[in-house]
Amino acid sequence: MGVSDTSKLTHLGAASTAYRYDDPDAAILEVFENQHQVMPWVVEFECREFTSLCPMTGQPDFGCVRVHYAPGQLCVESKSLKLYLGTYRNHGSFHEDCVNRIADDIYGRIEPRYLRVFGDFNVRGGIAIKPLAVRTSPTLSDGDRAQVLELLAHHDALTRR
Repeated sequence: MGVSDTSKLTHLGAASTAYRYDDPDAAILEVFENQHQVMPWVVEFECREFTSLCPMTGQPDFGCVRVHYAPGQLCVESKSLKLYLGTYRNHGSFHEDCVNRIADDIYGRIEPRYLRVFGDFNVRGGIAIKPLAVRTSPTLSDGDRAQVLELLAHHDALTRR
C-alpha cells in the first residue's frame, strides 16, 4: 500500500487560509485517492458549529451536520470540507435544502458507495428540524449495500454512547 498522494491538496498545510462565508461551491472540496477500495469502510465528519441563515428572516440558524460515507475511489479531505461547510454561514437556505445540497455536492465530487448527511438543527420556534439525505451509488451491489448499512449501524452504536 502506497503513501497518500497529497500533491493536489491546496488547503491542508497552506501558509494562509482564505475563508468564504457565502456562496457554497463544491469546487472547494478537495479529494484524495481511497487507499482501501477492496472492502467497504465508513468515514464520519461531524460539524457541531454549522451555521446558515433563514432565507425568510435572515436570522442565523445553528446546528450539527454529520456526514457519513463509504468511499469508492475517492475520499474528501477534511479541511476542504470545513471550508466548504463554512460557506453556508451567510447563505440563506432552509435546513432541508442545506442538507440536500451538501449531499449532492459531496456525492458529485467523490461518488462514494454510500453517503448519508444528517442535519440536527437547534430548536427554533418550538420545532427541531432534523433532515436526512442519502445518496447511493447506482453500481452498489446488494451485498455491498448490506455491508455498508451494517458498518453504519455498528459505527452509530459506537459513537453515540
